[in-house]
Amino acid sequence: MFVKKTRQRSKTSFFRFYFLAIIFFIFGSLIILRLIQLQILDYRYYQNKALEIRTFEKEVQPKRGEIFIEEEGGKRPVAINIDSYNLYAVPKEIDEPIKTAEKIAPLIGISLSNKNDELTNLIKKLSKENDWYEILKKDISQEEVDAINKLSLKGIKIETVTKRFYPEKKYFAHLLGFVGFSGDQQVGRYGLENYYENILSGKEGLLKGEKTQGGVLIATAQTTTIKPKDGADLILTIDRNIQIKTCQILEEAIKKYQAEKGNIIVLEPKSGQILALCNWPSFDPNQYNEVKDSRLFLNEAVSSQYEPGSIFKTITFAAALEEGKITPETTYEDKGLVKIGGYTIKNAGKKVYGFRTMKEVLEKSINTGAIFAAQKLGLEKFRQYVEKFGFGSLTGVDLPTEAKGNIKNLSEKKEIYLATASFGQGLSVTPLQMVTAFAALANHGKLMKPYLVKKIISDGFVTEIKPEERAQVISPTSAEILKEMLISVVKNGWGKRAAVKGYLVAGKTGTAQVAYLKGYSEKTIHSFAGFAPANDPRFVALVKLDNPKLERFSDRTAAPVFGQLADFLLKYFAIPPTEIE
Repeated sequence: MFVKKTRQRSKTSFFRFYFLAIIFFIFGSLIILRLIQLQILDYRYYQNKALEIRTFEKEVQPKRGEIFIEEEGGKRPVAINIDSYNLYAVPKEIDEPIKTAEKIAPLIGISLSNKNDELTNLIKKLSKENDWYEILKKDISQEEVDAINKLSLKGIKIETVTKRFYPEKKYFAHLLGFVGFSGDQQVGRYGLENYYENILSGKEGLLKGEKTQGGVLIATAQTTTIKPKDGADLILTIDRNIQIKTCQILEEAIKKYQAEKGNIIVLEPKSGQILALCNWPSFDPNQYNEVKDSRLFLNEAVSSQYEPGSIFKTITFAAALEEGKITPETTYEDKGLVKIGGYTIKNAGKKVYGFRTMKEVLEKSINTGAIFAAQKLGLEKFRQYVEKFGFGSLTGVDLPTEAKGNIKNLSEKKEIYLATASFGQGLSVTPLQMVTAFAALANHGKLMKPYLVKKIISDGFVTEIKPEERAQVISPTSAEILKEMLISVVKNGWGKRAAVKGYLVAGKTGTAQVAYLKGYSEKTIHSFAGFAPANDPRFVALVKLDNPKLERFSDRTAAPVFGQLADFLLKYFAIPPTEIE
C-alpha cells in the first residue's frame, strides 16, 4: 500500500516537472525569438529610434543684413536688428497656476479686478500638463523683464529674440517695407526688405549632435556644425535730410490743399540715383500689424498708374523737336478746338488763343497745340518715342510691385488716340516713369535707370552699383532746346509758382481728369515735374497730388509745392544763385 502511494506521488511530480519544463521552454523560446526580432531582424529600426531620441538637429539662423544711408562721418542705420524679449511659460514646471497667474498678470497689463477673459486664458495656459512652451506676451519692455525677474517664479521664463527696427519710422516706410511673417518664417514684405530678401536674409546654418536624456550635449559624440552665412548690408542712394524734408513738404501740401494722397520723387539726373521718394499717407513699419488696410503698404510712386495730363506735352514736344517737325518758333492757329473722327477736343477752360508759337503752346499748355505737334510727327513715330522714354515698360528700379503703365492705345491706328495722348490722356504712366523721363531731358537726352541701393556689403567685400544708361532718347541739342522752352514755362507760363528767386528752374504743370470705365470723373490729379538749376541740373523732381479739393489746376498746388522743394534743395546743395533780377 505504501509503495503504491509513493509511485503515484513520483508520477505526479514527474508530470509537474515536465509541464513546467514545457512552459519554461515556450517562454524561453518566445524570449529568444523576441530578442532575435529586436536585435537582428528589427535592429536598424530600433537603432534609428534610439538615434532619434539621442540625437538632435537644429537650424542656426543667420543675422539679417542691415540697411544704411551714408552721411558725413559714417553710416546711419534705417533698418537694424535689435534684441526683443518674449515672456513664456513652462506649464509642466508650474505647481500653482492660479497663484502664478495672479502674480504676473498685473505686470503684463491684465487686470485682477474681475475674472476677465484675459486672466482666464492666462490661467488655462499655465495649467496645461506636460506643456513645455506657452507664449504669454511678445515684445515686452525692459521694465517688464526686470519686474518679472524679481519674482523668480517657477516655470516663468524670458527669451531673447531678434527684432527688426526702423528708426526713421514713417519717413522711410514705403522705401524699406518691413520684415513680417510668411507662415512661421520671417521674411521681407514690400519695399527693399522684399526686393533684396535673398541678399538680406543670408543662409541658415546647422548644428547636429547627440545629447543625454537630460538634454546635455555629449562632447565626445560626433557633431556636425555648418556655420550660417549672415545677410549682406545695403547702402542706399537716399539722402536722409532730403528724404525727411520732402516727406514733410508732401504731408503739409496734402493737408493744405485737402488732397486724398500724393507722391514726390527726387532724382539725381546724371546717375539715376533716387535721393528721396515719399508717399502720403504713410505708416510706421515698426507697427505694421496695426495697419487695417494693406493697400497702404503699396509704394504708389512705382505701382500706381494714372493719366498724366498736360505734363506729358513735354514728351510730345521732345519727339517733335528731335524729328525736326517743329521748332520753338513754329506757329499755328488755335481755334479753341479740334475735331477728329466725330470727337471734339477743346482747350482747358474752352479758351481760344489764335496764332501761337510752339514755345507759347508749352507755356500756356494748349491742348490743340500739342495735337498739332503730334500730328506733324505721326502716330508711329510718336509711339516709338513714348516707348524710348520708358513708358509702357518697367524702369528696372530695385523695388517690388512696379507697374508698366499702359500705352496700348498707341498700337491702334486711330488718330483720336494720337490726339489725346499728345496731352496726356488715354494712356497711363507711373510717377517714377514720369520723373525718369524728365531726368533724361535734364541729362542731355540720356535716360538713366533709377536705383536705390548703391553698395552691397557682404563678408567685408563691397560691391558698388554703377549708374546704368538705358537709352539716348533725344540728342543733346534737342534736350537743350526743350530745356529753354521749359524754363520759359516757369518764367512766363503756368509754372510761375514753381520759380525760385535767383535761379533758373525748368518744368511743366499737369492737371488730369481721373479716368474710369465710362469716361472721366470730376476728380483730378495735379502734378509738376522739373529740374534745377536748369543750366546744370543737380536734381529733377515730380510732385503729384491726388484730387486736391481747394484748387482746380496744378499751377496753384503742385507748382508751388515744387517751388518750395526746389528752394530747399538749392540751398541744401549750397548752389549759388545765377540770376540777378
